[in-house]
Amino acid sequence: MNDQYDALAAGVRIKDIASTASNRALLHRLKNNDPGLAHLFIDESDDNYEEDETDLFQVREGDDLGWLGYFIGRNETLESLYVYYLPTNRDQVENLLFGMQRNKSIKEMAFDCHQVCAHYFAMGLRRCTSLKEFHSGSVTAEIVESLSTLPMLEFVSVWKNGGLAISPEECVALRELLLNANKLNHLGLSGVGLGNNGSELVAEGLACNSSLADGVLNLSSNGIGDTGLQALASSLASNGKVRKLNLSHNNFGDKGLEALAETLAHNRALRVLSISENAAITETGVRALSRSLQSRKCLLEDLQLDSINIGEDGGKILGDALSNNTSLVALSLRCWGNAVSIGDDGLRALALGLSRNSHLKDLDLSGNRAITSVGLRSLKQYFRSPTCALETLEVYSIDFGDEGAYALADALGRNKSVKSLRFDKRGITSKGWKAFLKLICDSSSPNNVYLSNHTLSILLP
Repeated sequence: MNDQYDALAAGVRIKDIASTASNRALLHRLKNNDPGLAHLFIDESDDNYEEDETDLFQVREGDDLGWLGYFIGRNETLESLYVYYLPTNRDQVENLLFGMQRNKSIKEMAFDCHQVCAHYFAMGLRRCTSLKEFHSGSVTAEIVESLSTLPMLEFVSVWKNGGLAISPEECVALRELLLNANKLNHLGLSGVGLGNNGSELVAEGLACNSSLADGVLNLSSNGIGDTGLQALASSLASNGKVRKLNLSHNNFGDKGLEALAETLAHNRALRVLSISENAAITETGVRALSRSLQSRKCLLEDLQLDSINIGEDGGKILGDALSNNTSLVALSLRCWGNAVSIGDDGLRALALGLSRNSHLKDLDLSGNRAITSVGLRSLKQYFRSPTCALETLEVYSIDFGDEGAYALADALGRNKSVKSLRFDKRGITSKGWKAFLKLICDSSSPNNVYLSNHTLSILLP
């Protein structure tokens, strides 16, 4: 096929193979290896597009996609290709993809078209041996199987358009991808609907994967329950390489979290973990996680526990863990919707544990509306501890008013570490703002100016 285009290339006229001036200009740039054309988008014709979008090829009647593929294949400067539309004409699509497969410069590709084209796209994808990054909302088992053959592939993010759930065949293909992609270090499967069965297949591939060292695995919003998480936890115990794991917005509870916590106690690779928005987690699961955080083998640095019904008792349990933990530098305990908030007693226990912690730098308590000025006052002991290393505190969506402003200003009076305080200004009057102003610069005497807080540099209401 390419030989036929090679024979005709010298005499072909661009104006005869492209429908519009902008498409003709793009073909010229591809043909001439324009160094300014690093990214190319292929999409359906739409009058709403701006005329100056010089990297967009809008497919219309009269465009010969075989020649577009030919020039893409011969181009040496193109780095990224985003395919958002292909016609249903089989010959056009085959010719485009056959020409594209010659390209050796494209490192990133996205495919988000109707399923009719997926088969032909998968066939062409196998020959894109320079590809390192792939995104698709039209994933099929055949496309995933093609990805498994690419020797340079490092980053994959796939999802299902229209709220469709991933099929058993596609889950099997994902398992094979994990088994065979030797350089893969990022796998994004957010919202594909794995469920427990799909999670178990992914876990089988993950257990034998050799490439996700320092890698990212995103399994958020997949309907993963306890049995699915137990399978994943077992694979993480044997794999021990994933660095960042996102399990937010799933359906597991204490049993799944207990299995994951047991793995964390011995896993020295995982640094970032999100289990946010798993409403079935109770005090029992938080207690299991707390035990893992106190293990010297647990090296978690960033833990996200947003909206998991921590409540007062959970705050006390986490406080105990933080008094002994030496790895966490960021902790998010945001509380949105109907989740059970940490209150004053929980914050008091959390602050007590933190007063013996010298590593945490970022703490987010936003949305915990049960916290009042009483709880905020308990931060004073932590902030004035000589071991306090906290640099950023976020307390958005907590209407603590002037009394809370007084409490925070007083607590931060002698602190030497907090650089950024982020909160909502609702309910704070001029009296509360005066407390913050006095904190930063108490001009009542030269000595008080000297004793003012000169570390806090960001106040973001």
